[in-house]
Amino acid sequence: MLDAPGNGGAAASGGRGQSEMIGAGGSVPIIDGPAPPAITFDEFEIPQLSQPGWLTAGPDGQLWFTHQITVPSPGVSAVTIEGMPFVSYNIPQANTGPRGIAPGPDGNVWYSKLGGIGRMQPNGTTTEYNVPNGGDSAGITLGPDGNLWFTQQLNNRISRVTPSAEFQSFDLPTPNSGPLAITAGKDGNLWFTETAVTANKIGRITTSGQITEFAIPTPASNATGITRGPGEELWFTMQDVAKIGKITSEGEITEYYIPSGNKPSRIVAGPDGNLWFTLRAANGIGRITPLGQVSEYGIPTRASDPYDITVGADGNLWFTELSSNKIGRISSLMGGGNLTASEGGVRGGELGGDRSCSKDTDCIESGRACGGDVCSTENLCVLAVSGDPGKCASDSDCWCQAQGALCTDGHCSFVTLDDAP
Repeated sequence: MLDAPGNGGAAASGGRGQSEMIGAGGSVPIIDGPAPPAITFDEFEIPQLSQPGWLTAGPDGQLWFTHQITVPSPGVSAVTIEGMPFVSYNIPQANTGPRGIAPGPDGNVWYSKLGGIGRMQPNGTTTEYNVPNGGDSAGITLGPDGNLWFTQQLNNRISRVTPSAEFQSFDLPTPNSGPLAITAGKDGNLWFTETAVTANKIGRITTSGQITEFAIPTPASNATGITRGPGEELWFTMQDVAKIGKITSEGEITEYYIPSGNKPSRIVAGPDGNLWFTLRAANGIGRITPLGQVSEYGIPTRASDPYDITVGADGNLWFTELSSNKIGRISSLMGGGNLTASEGGVRGGELGGDRSCSKDTDCIESGRACGGDVCSTENLCVLAVSGDPGKCASDSDCWCQAQGALCTDGHCSFVTLDDAP
């Protein structure tokens, strides 16, 4: 059984990363690198209930984020790089989002929402626009042409809006592809993820609307985040298969395993030249070097559900904690901080209370992903550790069976790392 997701810091790991080259004539060997740096975590509690989701560095130097809570009214908040004060603004229409958020070329922030796009000035004055063809607007980014580009998951389109609110949309070639995240590449194009199992692609669209799609080699990967990397490539997360992907401007894809089996969500290029990503179910933050060396750090607050991540105007990394109602900051990216990387990957923290069980599938709680909770030999739900892989009577008792876990001698386990999700 894989290590459970979780709560911060054991001894520093050796920084090993396992990678697999796709479409380039074979495999890249496992890379040993220097131990990852000790970094510093700070967390700031949001005064009102918010469930912070997507965030961005605004043109005004503040961090702006969207509220995922819908009662009494969803909204957008800002916080300074000092971590306080928080200022919250309601949006005009309830139960319509918002979701993604990005800086505009006009000094405002722009956000996506159900059926529309919003523009918010630094003082909170908001104007919203209905997208002409409707749909569920999701990821949004500032394009190289000075317009805002966004994905439409339900209507299967990529759209753009000018600062004067003129819209144009482009249908995707693959039906029902589920476009989600979008970013601007160094090649002057926009790149986006297609999350649907039937699509499983990375898309590229020029500012004139020409679309090219590139199939992700690993099936059903659920590419949820994408960012421009430190070089010419784009980097993306493959949430359902515990991998990080890299794609060149020509469409050549390289995939890197996350050795712990923890599953990545959102991703950003850090000012240190590495890629940083959220590990929602594992309650951690991951780091991958351009060579594929992976390390993970546990977030101090248990079960915080880290969602989105970005670089602030202060040169630090900032992330949202959806379930603990906090904004987190990561500094000391080059070392000298107070938290070392977790050996073997982060774990989810202690389970609350004594939960009796007879098999692993009785224990799906804190982990919320494969490798989270197991049934111990004492018939109590505990976090998975290497010394207690959980108990079972058949393969169906292993709640990660769909990802390859087997019942062997009464214990659930993956045969090899390559079999792990």
